[in-house]
Amino acid sequence: MKKYIYIILSVALSVIFLVGCSQGQNEKPKEEPAVVKEVKVAVPDGLPAVAVAKLANENPAIKDGYETMYSIEKTPEAISTRVMKKDVDIAIVPSNMAAIAYNKTSSYNIVGTVGMGSLYLVSTDDIKDYSDLIGKEVGCTGKGLTPDITIRSLLSQKDISPADINFNYVNSASELVPLLAAGKITTGIVPEPALSTLMSKNPDIKIIKSLNDSWKEVSGSKDGYPQSTLIIKSDFLRDNKEFVDSFLGQLSNSVDWANKNPEELGKYSENIKISTEPKIIGKALKRSNLKYIPVKDMINDYKNYYEKLANFDDKTVGGKVPDEAIYFVEK
Repeated sequence: MKKYIYIILSVALSVIFLVGCSQGQNEKPKEEPAVVKEVKVAVPDGLPAVAVAKLANENPAIKDGYETMYSIEKTPEAISTRVMKKDVDIAIVPSNMAAIAYNKTSSYNIVGTVGMGSLYLVSTDDIKDYSDLIGKEVGCTGKGLTPDITIRSLLSQKDISPADINFNYVNSASELVPLLAAGKITTGIVPEPALSTLMSKNPDIKIIKSLNDSWKEVSGSKDGYPQSTLIIKSDFLRDNKEFVDSFLGQLSNSVDWANKNPEELGKYSENIKISTEPKIIGKALKRSNLKYIPVKDMINDYKNYYEKLANFDDKTVGGKVPDEAIYFVEK
């Protein structure tokens, strides 16, 4: 009897051992969670945000292992602060800010242009040229910011002293539009898409000059001046080439899509809380000069722009014209 019990126990233990071994062999080692690299992309409200509307809405996978985070900054100060603190990997900024960031931090390179000049001289008065502005009040946004430094540099190139014009500065285009719409100011320098908003509110507003066209005349540039510039952290460029290449392709596609799909663009812009009314954004495209141009095709235009700004006031570019290392061109 003891013999039989011993045999039964031996068989049972063998089965348990074999099953345990089998289960152990079939068990897969636990996989470590994949490390995801977060990429911060910041753009200012307005046309730069319109340029990334498709990307920010659909948030496509740029490359495995990366998560792209888009933020729309409502004021020039907000995006300037983030860039100067090196808090973003990729940003679209006013072109003079790109120069300042390079000169002050040495941490960002220019990779491309996202939009050429979209500023316009408008008025309800009998004004035909820049010389007619002498002695007049002209509304403008942000002293020392792109609209201000561009118009004053342009006037100087036309031998018109900016000191002879009474510039009335407000903080943003959203503040300037109501003043012009109500006739409290009759002349101003207004960017798209704010210009389309203004014209919908005051049909008496006339476009006198495109500052971009005027810049072409004084500089000989084919495209005008670069208004919005794509910058990327230098070390990020160096260490994430495949991601950057894919992102640039997606950005170019986003800009092309925006120009071809004005109605959908309005909805996409509303989703990411761009301040301009959705129905206005599509109307603004024809005067927005929204386009993606790789920096290799824009170096001379940037040099020309920076030299003219520096000749006017070198503080507008961070104290000096940036050296060639600011431009990221693959060898």
